[in-house]
Order: sequence, then C-alpha cells, then structure tokens
Amino acid sequence: MNRTWNRIVAVGMCLGLAACGADPENPGTSPDAGTSNAGACTLTANTAETSTVSPSGCPLLTRDTSACEAERKAQGLSGYWLQFSCRVSLSSTTTNGLKMVRAQADGQPDYKSFYFSTTNACYETYSGAIRNPNSIVAQRYTIDFPVVQSMLSQAMRGAIVGLALNGVPIFGNFAAPGDDIFTEAKTFDRCGAHPQNTGVYHYHSEPYALSYDDARFIGVMRDGYPIYGRKDADGSAPVLDSVGGHTGLTADSPETPVYHYHVHEQTSTSSGTLGQKQWFLTTGTYRGEPGGCVGCN
Repeated sequence: MNRTWNRIVAVGMCLGLAACGADPENPGTSPDAGTSNAGACTLTANTAETSTVSPSGCPLLTRDTSACEAERKAQGLSGYWLQFSCRVSLSSTTTNGLKMVRAQADGQPDYKSFYFSTTNACYETYSGAIRNPNSIVAQRYTIDFPVVQSMLSQAMRGAIVGLALNGVPIFGNFAAPGDDIFTEAKTFDRCGAHPQNTGVYHYHSEPYALSYDDARFIGVMRDGYPIYGRKDADGSAPVLDSVGGHTGLTADSPETPVYHYHVHEQTSTSSGTLGQKQWFLTTGTYRGEPGGCVGCN
C-alpha cells in the first residue's frame, strides 16, 4: 500500500465519531434496525429501483413514504420534508424559543453495500472501489433543523453537516487532517459513500441512490437549507454562490424562489490527485447557522 493509503487507514478514513447504540457483535445492525444475518435486507423495504443507473452501477431509488405522510402533515410538515424515508423520524419542536424540525435516524443506507459485515443480509460484493477497513454500524442521531434560516455564512465544523433523505449523514468536502478527499473517493461504495473508523456511514458527494445528474431533492443541511442535485428544476445548470447555493425555484417551491444548495463539481489541486473531479455536496461553508445535533461529534 502507498503512503497515502496507510495514512487513511491510520485515521479510519474520516473524522472520528463515537458509535452510539449499535451492536458491536454484528456491525450494521441495531435492536431496531431490522437487519439480520440471513434472509432479505429489510433496510431496502419501501424502495424501488428506477431505470437510471450511475456509472458505478447504483440504481436511483424511489421511496414509498405513504405510511408516514399523515403523521408528518399532522406535525405541520410539508414540501421536501414529506420526501424523507419513513426510516427517518421527523417532528416539529422548539429549541431555545426557535422552531425546529427534529430528525432522528440510525444512519444506515436503504440499499446494499460492501461496507456491511459479510454476514449481514445487506452486504453485497463490489469490485469497483478499494474497500477501507471499516464496516457500517447503526448510530442514533438527533438533528434539529431551523425552520427560519439565517444568512450568517460560517465554516462547517465537525463531521456531520447535514442529513440525506434516507437518514444517511452528509459530511463536508474535506477529509481528516492530513488526508486527501479525492483519494478517499476511491473508497466510496457503489452508491457513493463509506464508513469511518467507528462505523459512521456517510456521503461527501453525489449520493447515487438519491440523485444522479438531476434536480432531485437530496436532504437538508444543518442550517435548515435543502440541497438538490446538479440541476435546477427546469433542467438548467445553476449558477452558485461561494457556499454552493442560490435563490431560485425548486420542485418543492415551484412558484416562490427559495435559497437552496446544489451538488457541484470541484477539481483537485493536490499534487497526488491533481485534476481529479468530484461532485461534492458542500463547499465547506454553511449559508446559515446550524441547529443542534446529538451523536454528530
């Protein structure tokens, strides 16, 4: 292995997070995860493959959220919040006098990955990437998203900077100190993610099971602003500001322009990966002020 890869293994691929509530004897499961060592991968329930497939072979998925729609509407939620998988618990709450949408998730993907334990029903073989030494471990996240967002740009700190609609955390466009995120990208699984050393599975870049070269809703950053795919709702390429977003129409706000983020392309300037490109979810800066998160650091 080369020096860069040894460095990656030493830090566990990404920033260290404490595993919370997982079963250490069977990574990738938890008492309420619904996975087992035999039979079907129940994490994939209520998903369906579309005809769109990424170059890595990951099908874009649709998700049946009808089972949790009424409960969410009763909480006053609408728009893109109704697109979150029913595996993510959503509720309206108030923190320090501010209205929030609270999300709770275990961080496991709703598709198979070669980062599950080989004895897990959600494990799949994949030869298109270098598998890092870590395995997916179920977590317990509680993230509060501000309902009324600020416009106070600030640098992203810590590891988890947002949550995808399937409950998988979003990390920034950076690796652990001393590592190169473009090198880490070589360890992404078929659908564009990987776990760090305590089993926290996460996205840095375009999550192919949620969005691939389109305008689909992907998730929400911790400052409360939503993030969409590479394109605007009309199919055009958006012109983004320094933090990776802009004000415009979306499929969830077709008449009123709103501020939102987009997946965007970045090119490596590091010597070892010079010229490599990646479609990242963040620029490393929030547009607003992030809400609180339990299990994020």
